[in-house]
Amino acid sequence: MKVVFKVIKAGSGNDIYFQRLSEALKRVNIDSEIEYYPKYFQYFPWLLKFVNKKTQADIVHSNVEYGWVFKESNKPLYLTLHHNVFDKKYRKYTTLPQKIFHDLILKTNIRRSIQYATKLIAVSNYTKTSFIETFGELPIEVIYNFIDTDKYKPIEISSSDSRFKLLFVGNLTKRKGADLLPQIMSKLGSNFVLYYTSGLRTKIPREFNLPNMIPLGKVSEEELIMEYNKCDALLFPSRHEGFGYAVAEAMACGKPVIAFNNSSIAELITHEENGFLFEEDTVEEIADKIIELKMNSIEFPSMKNKNLKKVSDFFSLKKTSASFTKLY
Repeated sequence: MKVVFKVIKAGSGNDIYFQRLSEALKRVNIDSEIEYYPKYFQYFPWLLKFVNKKTQADIVHSNVEYGWVFKESNKPLYLTLHHNVFDKKYRKYTTLPQKIFHDLILKTNIRRSIQYATKLIAVSNYTKTSFIETFGELPIEVIYNFIDTDKYKPIEISSSDSRFKLLFVGNLTKRKGADLLPQIMSKLGSNFVLYYTSGLRTKIPREFNLPNMIPLGKVSEEELIMEYNKCDALLFPSRHEGFGYAVAEAMACGKPVIAFNNSSIAELITHEENGFLFEEDTVEEIADKIIELKMNSIEFPSMKNKNLKKVSDFFSLKKTSASFTKLY
């Protein structure tokens, strides 16, 4: 069996998804390859028809936003649903030009892709429900994103820094809650430090000039894994996630996660078991909890074990590979 992934390279978690899935399938002896297309095609998806080449693969797998253009006769078309841009909560964080593009172009393409699809795969139950609310009852199968636990795993790292170390991973956007990071860190003071990546697509806001906020820039995967293991907890105040790679990656490294109780996050984190969930924008409560954690870290070993078990049970490469093998 051979699967070809046809992907517009957008510089987002979508790229990571298909790269990791392709590698996972190869490990279980399913031949796979990725055909990338330039980012500008996302604005004119129908133009892909003119550059798409017929493939010798048995299965074509793409995204629901533009997957219809890759449909070949007598060949299955599998489409992944990462997040629903028409979700009311998601739309709160999109610009007017983005809303116009979504309404006038993207919605028509998604509807067409749904009609052409052999199977629709959502990366979380939240994403599945959101698409059904927007596009009507659909036969969607949920297969969570996976974490390669041969790479993402606990590593003992000694440190002479006695500060409580927080980590933020992601694009520095309002949807990701980046605007709240300076507010939280200003309340914590010099005994706490936040290391943060600049994500795949965003620049550092001027508000991030606090002495206890340290930029890491764009890090390699190996560097990211080390940062997960250096930190005491992941601070991830995202307001909307289709899945939440950073959360699962931190879990795989045995770290507790501090996040909001919204979208797909509650499928990964159970409050006070493997992390802490708060109502959105509750800066004071989050700061108080972080101070409490520094003073009493007795919960950490238990949370570490629960995180490792949950990743193994739900978000492992082995489980995802088996799910896709069965699906294909």
